[in-house]
Amino acid sequence: MRLSILISMYNAKSHIGNCIESLLNQNLSKEDYEIIIMDDGSTDDSYSIVQNYQGKYGNIKLFTQENSGLYTTRNKLLKLAQGDYIYNLDSDDYIVHNCLNELLSIAEENDLEIIGFDTLETFSLDLTGLAKPISSYKTDLCSGVEFIENYPKLRHEVWWYFTKREFIQKHKLFFNKNEYNADVVFTLKTLLPAKSIGYIPVSIHRYVQTQDSLMRSENMEIVINRFEYMQMMILNKSKLIINLENNDQHSDILIDNLKHRRDVFTFFSIINYIRNHFSLAFIRTKIGQLKAVNAYPVSNFNKYSFNTLLHNVVLRVINSERILYGLIYLKNLFVKKSDKL
Repeated sequence: MRLSILISMYNAKSHIGNCIESLLNQNLSKEDYEIIIMDDGSTDDSYSIVQNYQGKYGNIKLFTQENSGLYTTRNKLLKLAQGDYIYNLDSDDYIVHNCLNELLSIAEENDLEIIGFDTLETFSLDLTGLAKPISSYKTDLCSGVEFIENYPKLRHEVWWYFTKREFIQKHKLFFNKNEYNADVVFTLKTLLPAKSIGYIPVSIHRYVQTQDSLMRSENMEIVINRFEYMQMMILNKSKLIINLENNDQHSDILIDNLKHRRDVFTFFSIINYIRNHFSLAFIRTKIGQLKAVNAYPVSNFNKYSFNTLLHNVVLRVINSERILYGLIYLKNLFVKKSDKL
């Protein structure tokens, strides 16, 4: 079997059908790929919708479990996969029609460990075509280290690349328990040891912007968890950077690029701490954690982007603990004590 497409599903009745349709409308024999869907304790009709598809198509495999979270589920799916290549796809997203065979052929002909492509952010569910065929685009062949060096703004999500299953097993890759941002460290740990990557600058993936996404939720409990997981991701990525620096086998360009992406997360995370009225003690603790892994002060934020007067002024405020804490103290004077953490 050439490909396993892995989907973790939770209350996705509005989008899972569209996702599956995009995977079925492919120029690839159904015997050549499997679609494995794990229902993570959905309380809507998601399971029934997929069950109907499963009854019609033999390459759809459906499993169910009590709610365990996205990345615990992704790890289970990795163990179920039988394809030569693995693709992790979110249940509310989709891909263009008739792309899988060509992508796999490029990967197989070049014996690639990873093949990547672009994404298009959209609210639409029917952008299933390409303006030009995939074959008209040049495939950039490089190592994982070279990819990080060449693409400082690389995306960390797992839905922009296929990975050889043998490679995942060899390097014992798995997702950590960061429920919102485990993609980040997983993608970096996948790229760093890779010797053969192919990247095609064409938007194959459709990143659907759903209004009910956990990343957009305003429920305070979810907001707090989201910030905690963001902090965990920044700390984990920083520890990875420190290990690479201590290893002394990677270029300054690679380290700077990793720090830049880390610092973008850190900058906006601190901004969001201020916006959401977290207490001074809470933010002091978070800043202390960042300092312990050399993620604060923020030093590489505007290396490749965000080099505007406004961003530079805000950066100076953020990087001065005296000004930052003074600003938070004054701001919180106008917030009821019961509203702060």
